Amino acid sequence: MNKGHNGKRVLVTGGAGYIGSILVDRLLNDGYKVIILDKLMFGVEPLKHFLKNPDPNLAIIVGDIQNEDDVKRSLENADAVIHLAAIVGDPACAADSDLAVNVNFNATVRLADLCKKSKIRRFVFASTCSVYGAGKTKTLDENAVVNPVSLYAETRLYGERGILSLADKTFSPVLLRLGTIFGLSPRMRFDIIINYLTQKAMMDKKISIFGGDQWRPLLHVADAARAFQVAMESPLEKIDKQIFNVGLGNLKIKEIGDIIQKNIPEVEVQVLDKFDDKRSYHVSFEKMQKILEFEAEHSIENGIQEIVGALKNGVIANPRDKIYYNHYAC
Repeated sequence: MNKGHNGKRVLVTGGAGYIGSILVDRLLNDGYKVIILDKLMFGVEPLKHFLKNPDPNLAIIVGDIQNEDDVKRSLENADAVIHLAAIVGDPACAADSDLAVNVNFNATVRLADLCKKSKIRRFVFASTCSVYGAGKTKTLDENAVVNPVSLYAETRLYGERGILSLADKTFSPVLLRLGTIFGLSPRMRFDIIINYLTQKAMMDKKISIFGGDQWRPLLHVADAARAFQVAMESPLEKIDKQIFNVGLGNLKIKEIGDIIQKNIPEVEVQVLDKFDDKRSYHVSFEKMQKILEFEAEHSIENGIQEIVGALKNGVIANPRDKIYYNHYAC
């Protein structure tokens, strides 16, 4: 990435989160000034290295995107916004549907509107490939019909539409539909498939795959963080009002089980016919690769191995602690 941004200030909502805590580090290392707006639902642990070694280019605002005063304070002098703060995942949204709608839709569109009123043109939004739901075609690009089958996906889709409705010559949002994230982060999550199955394999020496033929697009958390920076830094004519799918590739769930077994040979993999999850989507990442020249760098093996290492070395003592599961905070 380009160094030296003349003090350009970037607001990262959810900057203490799974992706955000990595992204903030990247931006600071590349010379940006960063403002974090985060309510710290999962504590201050993801930011402990910043608290131990304060960075003059980092401001941390403990606040809520649902609170307009917190948002306005965070937007002061900001040049760009990367909006990650959300109620993420199907279980978390199901745990408190009203909160999910308010945060993922109402507060999100209000934030975009305040950015527009504040003349902040660059706005990068974290959406999800879950909006494709039960995809009917083999490979889905950004023009494919969306078919959300969960509240989480619905809130992300309506958030997209609300943001795009505000776009004009002064406000240029770009939307990133992320594949299913995996890998190690300062704010670790074990409620997503690769991370969950990896800890299960390490702890129980046995994992169960339900169905197994469902497709999932996948993306390492470090690549996700880099994608947001790439989108923010790209020329406006390339990203203005655009949607990009972001991922490494697509695998069937049973193939994920096979890769985990190769990396943790002692694990037993059980494939069960019964499953309730209707989501299955095989997604194209060609647009992001061609227009923004973005290629994912981290493999699924990388993600599995770094989690295995963190568990073996005691960096993560108990992967079943509630702190690692989004729905427990809702």
